[in-house]
Amino acid sequence: MSKLTESKAGPVSKDIQAIVLANVIALVSLVLFAAMGMGIASIATGESLFQGF
Repeated sequence: MSKLTESKAGPVSKDIQAIVLANVIALVSLVLFAAMGMGIASIATGESLFQGF
């Protein structure tokens, strides 16, 4: 009988954890850049961001 081959791949949970972490970092950076852009725009125009509320 031939010997069964073992997978050399790492655990899937570590791959998923890395993907989720990369997506969270990307999402947080997008939110920060949007907040900075809105802040700069409100300073440039002199209008409050929450004027309509």
